[in-house]
Amino acid sequence: RLITILINPFISCSARLPIYVLLIGTFFPDHATLMFMCLYFTGIIVAGFTARMLRRFHFGQDVTPFVMELPPYRVPTLKATLRHMWGKGEQYLRKMGGVILVASIIVWALNYFPLHDGQNAQNVSAETVTDDSAIDPSRDSYLEMAGKAINPLLEPLGFHWRASVAALAGVPAKEIVVSTLGVLYTGDEEASEQSLSTRLTSPNDATGKPDFTAAAALSFMIFVLLYCPCIATITAIVKETGNPRYGLFSVLYNTAIAWVVAFIVYRIALLI
Repeated sequence: RLITILINPFISCSARLPIYVLLIGTFFPDHATLMFMCLYFTGIIVAGFTARMLRRFHFGQDVTPFVMELPPYRVPTLKATLRHMWGKGEQYLRKMGGVILVASIIVWALNYFPLHDGQNAQNVSAETVTDDSAIDPSRDSYLEMAGKAINPLLEPLGFHWRASVAALAGVPAKEIVVSTLGVLYTGDEEASEQSLSTRLTSPNDATGKPDFTAAAALSFMIFVLLYCPCIATITAIVKETGNPRYGLFSVLYNTAIAWVVAFIVYRIALLI
């Protein structure tokens, strides 16, 4: 039971799908099905490896037998199915809607402040930008400072500082990653997929190269697939196990294994 709880976060959830859709649609449109399968199989393989290691080194013997009584299986009725779908959807929106909204506002504020000398809200807004040098809404912002501070840890994975910030913002909820990229690249968390894809593949004014390449995008997806679970998942792990150490283990181990796997994938992708 404990092993199952600890390996569950490696199985890709629906919250990561918008990230996959954005990056696969941008960099691997001709092999979308294969890329999705590889991502899911990667999570399954890492989960199996982790379960094997936990069984061998930590849970060598079962302390107590685990018995669970299963209810009788019946064909669900349409009414019960719709009621269940509505209840779960409502629960999800209530729980995550506020988190995503608050996190997006925080990301926007950190990306917007402090203002440049002699600038005001009007001349730095995304709507009044007219030249390429001013199109970067995050220049000199607190978010850029934070991204550049943690980027040395993730730069070996091919991450630009914006990708590092998006990964960090995804810790509360993975749904925030795409909106964070939208804020960082377009100044709008509701930017269309097409406009965001264009910005991801456009050359950076400072380096003359795109922030994302196919290898970096693949590394980013692998990292997001495997790294630290969201806050709700960590809370559930602690609650179900009754031990905060398992929640801490999930944060540290998952992030470490995500870094290693993403690094290997990135280096291999550069050679192909």
